[in-house]
Formats: sequence, C-alpha cells, structure tokens
Amino acid sequence: MTISDAQAVRRYAHKTLFGFLIILSSVVLLWLFQQFSPPPTPPNLPADYHALRAVWLGVTWVMDAHTESEIQALATDLQAHRIQYGFVYMSYLKPDDTFNPTFEHAATFVRHFHAAAPEITLLGWIGIPTQITTPNGHYMENRLESKETQVAIAVFSERIVEEWGFDGIHLDAEPVRTDDPAFINTLQAIREAIPAESILSIAVPALQVTQAITSIPYPRSPYHWTPDYLNLVADYSDQIVVMAYDSGLFLPADYRAWMAYQVEAAASALDDNPAELLIGVPVSEEWTPSHQTHTEYLANALYGVQAALAENATVRRNVAGIAIYPYWETDEQEWDLLDQFP
Repeated sequence: MTISDAQAVRRYAHKTLFGFLIILSSVVLLWLFQQFSPPPTPPNLPADYHALRAVWLGVTWVMDAHTESEIQALATDLQAHRIQYGFVYMSYLKPDDTFNPTFEHAATFVRHFHAAAPEITLLGWIGIPTQITTPNGHYMENRLESKETQVAIAVFSERIVEEWGFDGIHLDAEPVRTDDPAFINTLQAIREAIPAESILSIAVPALQVTQAITSIPYPRSPYHWTPDYLNLVADYSDQIVVMAYDSGLFLPADYRAWMAYQVEAAASALDDNPAELLIGVPVSEEWTPSHQTHTEYLANALYGVQAALAENATVRRNVAGIAIYPYWETDEQEWDLLDQFP
C-alpha cells in the first residue's frame, strides 16, 4: 500500500467515524428530547368516570388560632376545587412515644370547618417515624414492634376522633417494610380504639416494580410493597392512599410510565377489596434525591394516572380518585390543571 493509499484509508475511516458519531448523537438527542418533552395530551376518559379528590393540609390549621372567616375561606376554596377529603396534619410520634403538641386549636378548627363544609370529610393525619433512636440512645429499626408504641398511637387516634371531632384517622408511618406484621398489629389497635363508623385511611408506599417500565431497570426495595401486602393492609383499612411520588427517577417520561404502572398495579391488587383507593400526586416544590422536581410535577403525574385509567375498566372501577400533596404548595396554575381532571 502506497502512502497515498494509506492516507485515503485514514480519511475514509475518519469520515466513517464522524458519520457514525453524527448518527449516534442524533439518536441520543432524539431520545433525550422524547424523555424530557412535556407530557402529551392525556387520553380521554369515559364521561361517567368522576374522580374523588383529597388533599393534605398543613399543621397550622390545628396548631395556630384561626378566625371563623379564615376557616370559612379554606372550606370555600376546597369546595370550589371539588375536594371530598382533607388530611389535616396533627402531629408526629416523638422518640419517647409522645405526640408533639401541635394540636391546641384542633377542636375549634373542626367545629367551624364542619359547619362551613359538612360534605367534606376531615381526617386527622398523624406521622409515625418507624426508625428512631430512643432518648436513652437505643436505635430501633422498627418501633411498631413495641406494644407500648402501638397503644400510644391507638390512644392518640381515639382522641382525634372522640375529643377533637375528626371523621377519622389518616396514618402515615414510614418506612414500613413489605410483609411487616407489626404494622398490621398497629392498624388493629387503631381500629379497636376508634368508633366503628370512623374512617381509617392509610398512606402507603409505591408497589414493587416487576416489569421493565423504565429506561434503566428500576431497583427492588423492601420498602416498596408487594400487591399481596397492600391487599392485606387494605383489609384493615377503609381507605388506601398510594404515595406515588419519591420515585427517585430522573427522566420525566420514565416517571409517567412508573406512575401508570403504580395505578394499574394498585388497582389490580385491590380488585376484590372494598377499601377505597386514591392515588397521591405531587405538587411539592422541594427538590430531594427521591423527588426530582423536573420529573415529579403535577402535569406529568396526572398524565400517568389518566393513561392508566383510560387503559381498562378495572382500573377505573377500583381507583376512586386522587390525593394532592400538599395543599400549601398548590398554585393557581396547578388548580386549573386539577380542575380539568375528570
């Protein structure tokens, strides 16, 4: 091979490599464009499907004094946006098994709110951190295994209903491993403590992903539940609220697919269960590694919900509606979007 021939080969190789890189770059850019594009127009739902709506409300309503007119304004706003359930944050269980005293004005709030909007169900929302370090320095992987902790939660739940007038309890215990018997025992203790007509609502984590629905295989976690355990928890509950956020996903298109999967999987798991199923959707503006705000935003979440609802009648039959987290960060543009949801 002559020098000129070798130079020609090198030039051909360089051109081929350059062409390949151009094609590869185009493919990658197209893929990224598809991943990060805003959600498309969601599919239409049957005219007879009407979603219930719940919203998580902040502790200020029971911790601070509010005038009757302020409470009336809240009730009017929730009525305007067709809210049927309000999860009102009451307190969290401290490491010493006492509840943080942030509920001084609870009874007054409930009385005025019920007078203003009797059709809206108010549930006292309590937070239970399950992994703690006790006051004496002992680490507990699962404090719900303690009978004393179960009793403390049940007694406070009874007070929420009997003393402060709430329509029931909204329990948010995190994290809870799938198949945890202590969590079931806790639900039994609450159910026995509160009146039979009171609602027991449970905030639950996402379900384990068993299909290839994301660009990168989604990791398995013991803190994502199996369908069987979700169904078991529902047996001891009146309402299940799937917290379908904090996915840890970076790509918006992946989150839409993940959300649709969560809706379909939860609806399938509770197909024969009478517990009411709501899907939690995020409006939170706080960025965390598990909640990427460019990915987990309301329009993206609602697309995934609506895509799953449009897929088949079983999902629509079993998914009663959505829950918005949180009320205090929902802006007018997001309310406009929610008002367009069936």
